Amino acid sequence: MIQPRIQVDFPRRCWSVFRSRRVAFYPEAGEFLLNHNRSGLLLALQSLQLPQGSRVGVMAYNCHTVMNAVDRAGYKIVFVDITMGLKMDVEDLRKKKERLSALIVSHLFGLANDIEIIKSVCPDIPIIEDCAHTYAMDSCGRMGDFAVYSIGVGKFPSVGDGGVLRVNNPGYRNVVGHLYAKLPKYSKKEERQLMLKLIAMQWLYSPWVYSFVTLPLLKHNKNRSIPSEKKTSVLKMSDGIAAVYCTILQEIEKQKKLNQSVAESLTGYFSKRKEIRLINTDLRNSNCFMFPVYCESPELLKKEFRNMGIETETHFHNCIIWCKSYGYRDGECPTAEHLLKHLLMIPTYKKLKL
Repeated sequence: MIQPRIQVDFPRRCWSVFRSRRVAFYPEAGEFLLNHNRSGLLLALQSLQLPQGSRVGVMAYNCHTVMNAVDRAGYKIVFVDITMGLKMDVEDLRKKKERLSALIVSHLFGLANDIEIIKSVCPDIPIIEDCAHTYAMDSCGRMGDFAVYSIGVGKFPSVGDGGVLRVNNPGYRNVVGHLYAKLPKYSKKEERQLMLKLIAMQWLYSPWVYSFVTLPLLKHNKNRSIPSEKKTSVLKMSDGIAAVYCTILQEIEKQKKLNQSVAESLTGYFSKRKEIRLINTDLRNSNCFMFPVYCESPELLKKEFRNMGIETETHFHNCIIWCKSYGYRDGECPTAEHLLKHLLMIPTYKKLKL
């Protein structure tokens, strides 16, 4: 079974973590290595030093970790709608911009927003680019004041743990550096626990175990309305993870080319099917992290691909429930409400037999 997210490769990564412990990795100026993407979001939000209760724009079709980071920073969320192309709705943003003190722009499934246009609508507020669905240190994330990346499970490169905060605006680097210096590091005990966790995850994500154990567990977990994350620790990246991370950045371009090739095959597969609407029609300008499609009956398409040994995903299907826990009202973002019932994401990280 081909799972819906990037194939984890933890044994090789884990062995490299400890074997390369003596390899020092020095990030570029303005880059800060953390234990999660959401840790980077929180650090960026805190560095803004806005008054408590300030309002931050967040795309309604999104991961709960983004909403949680805003809440933990002490700010309120203003939900912004998305387009049928899964990008921020600039017209909805225009209506709500006067209420905002900052904005988080998520590049969903590798579909890059036009940050220049967004900055022209909101020229006077800081912008954080959420690049969890792009490849680490990708071309995305160069236009905002901040960018956050993930190298955790299901991302690429998938080291299994970690995130990167890049501060593009030099005016924020000192305050971020001050906050970062105060963060704790993994202890030796926590490093060992992390290693065991990654080995366990490799077992859970192996093809047979994934199909019969992990997938049912994930489905059960997805049914929780509001995931509990408020106690997630914010740490500096594990030394071992940082060491292996620097050695695999060279794999990114090769993976992107594979993704684009698979996306081209999927485009051909769906080309004559009137019940399917393709979201990404500009494959050359996308990293094709996943292949989202719009369909009337996602469950039927999901079953079709499962019969071919390909597990697909209905990402963020609880997003409006999560939004409501942060003050969202029905009808506030109608396109997001509509799309969450009709989207399906197909993996592109591996050649598919269609």
